[in-house]
Amino acid sequence: MSFHPMSSSRQITRLILAISFFLATSPLANGSSPSDVAQRPHDVLRQAVANEKLSAKDGYFVWTDRLQKPRGSVTKLMVSTPQGILSRTIAINDRALTPDERQQDEDRINRLLDPAKMRDKAGKQRDDQQHIERLLVSLPDAYECEYAASGHDDRNLHLDCTPNPQFSPPNYESQVLQGMKVKILIDREDYRISRIDGTLFRDVNFGWGFLGRLNRGGSIEIVQSRVAAKHWGIQRMQLNFDGRVIVVKPLHIEETETSWDYHAVPGMSVAQALEYLRNAAIKH
Repeated sequence: MSFHPMSSSRQITRLILAISFFLATSPLANGSSPSDVAQRPHDVLRQAVANEKLSAKDGYFVWTDRLQKPRGSVTKLMVSTPQGILSRTIAINDRALTPDERQQDEDRINRLLDPAKMRDKAGKQRDDQQHIERLLVSLPDAYECEYAASGHDDRNLHLDCTPNPQFSPPNYESQVLQGMKVKILIDREDYRISRIDGTLFRDVNFGWGFLGRLNRGGSIEIVQSRVAAKHWGIQRMQLNFDGRVIVVKPLHIEETETSWDYHAVPGMSVAQALEYLRNAAIKH
């Protein structure tokens, strides 16, 4: 197994975000759903994961996103385009931006009119998606699942999953799965993963501990649902992790991201998307 050097906490954070394998919005797949819950839990998970395939064929959307961290919150309008995802800040700590803050945000997004800068941004987004896709492929092999003892509800199947001791992580993303127990809810109608709650029950080391470590007790919660027509999107993601980066640098991740008000939009150029966000921000 090969490891990539991690020079900052952002790279560990991206690793944790990779656990959110449906963080990138994805289409309702044409895969089949089980006729009844008598199927093996492992087969249920494998079919649901097959329906979580990442794709851009679902169209383009605009939505509102709020990221809360210990030092405060940032709320943005987000829009997906053929070139990538763009955003405009509309609130800081739930208040309107000051003139100086608005100018700083204008300067930030206007830099994306430079094709080279937009290509760089899009490249980083593709890298993140590749992390997600690699983890997605690993899930059915990484876990052994049983139907939850608490049973199911009218809308979801409930699975309790523990790491498969025979699983050999093919990349550093999937190493996290070896130390995490998860509860997974699968939507009965669309056969999509609607919720995942994960808890680290042991420390997870990267590069034998030299590149980084996540301490036991960390947790992740992700909720997604159908938000527009066939489109599924994230509604809530909460991360709480402690550890270290490059042996000695402490790491603390504590954040809650909520997303809402999804609407379909046509595919736009970067300039068109920025103008769209500018006009939409005025309404907020």
